Parts: sequence; C-alpha cells; structure tokens
Amino acid sequence: MDLRQMRQRLEEEKIRLRERIDLLNKTGLAASMRDSTGELSLADNDPADIGSEVFERSKDFAFREDDKIKIKAIDDALAKIKNGSYGKCEICGRQISSKRLEAMPYTTLCYACKTNNEQKAPSAGRPVEEEVIKRISRQALDDDFEDAWQEVTPYGEHAAEAGAGSYYGEEALKEEEQDYF
Repeated sequence: MDLRQMRQRLEEEKIRLRERIDLLNKTGLAASMRDSTGELSLADNDPADIGSEVFERSKDFAFREDDKIKIKAIDDALAKIKNGSYGKCEICGRQISSKRLEAMPYTTLCYACKTNNEQKAPSAGRPVEEEVIKRISRQALDDDFEDAWQEVTPYGEHAAEAGAGSYYGEEALKEEEQDYF
C-alpha cells in the first residue's frame, strides 16, 4: 500500500465532501423553510402540503451531517498516516487488508472485527422505544388492553401534566384502581 497515494486520495475526498457541504449550505439549507417554500406561514398548513419540502430539507441535513462525520474520519486517517499507525485495526491491532482500505480508506477496523462488532449488537442504533413496544405488545396478547394502556401512559407527554399515570388525570386513576372502568 502506497501511503502517498492514500494520503492524496483522502485529501481529495475531503475536498469533495467540503464542496458538497458548501453546496448544500448555499442551495437548500441557507434559506428558512418559509423562504424556500414561499409560504407566509407554515403553522396554518397541513403537514402533507409541505411534506416533500420537509423531506428534502431533512435529507440535506442528513447528507451534511454524514459528510461532516466522514471528514472527521478522514482527518483521523490522515493523522494516523502521519504517526505511522494507519491501516491497523483499532480492536485487534492487525493490518487492515489493502482491498478494504481501497474501498474505504478511512476505516478503522479490519473486516473480521467489523463483522464481529456488528453481530454482537444487532439492535445497536435502534430506538429504545422498540423494546418497550415489543414488551407491551407481548403483554397485550397475554393481558387485556387496559393493562397495556396503563403500561404505556407513563411514557406519554401528558402524564407529567396530568400529575398521574392516567390520561384523564388523578381522579380517573383512582377510579381505574377501583376497577370502575
């Protein structure tokens, strides 16, 4: 593996990513939603009316953030080239294959460690709510749905306002405890 070529490739990729960030900032993200849609107010519109614009803007934000993460990874790879640790797996310390480095020059893990890491945490990156929903869904099959509702209500925003775990407030909670419903 030629480190000069890899450094040049990383620098070129970094320039390309910065140019794309600048383009996103100038074309889509520089203007407010109101200005980019031409609407006087977004508050009185049905969300479906501006759904495409919101989707495109969200996508641009995601691309920009992903590019920033890649630039940071490239900077880390360039620092590793400088200090002589480039191409070594951060977990096992073995040399990362040249094919893998060619495909992703800013990678920090060898294929075996990356695969092993992904298999250890299959739910990593999944929203925590999914576990609650799964638990509640299983419980709903076993119990009646009122019990499932009582299980869910503490997670709602209204619970803090109601001062109890019931959607309808403290009095309804007392009635529920006495099985009036």
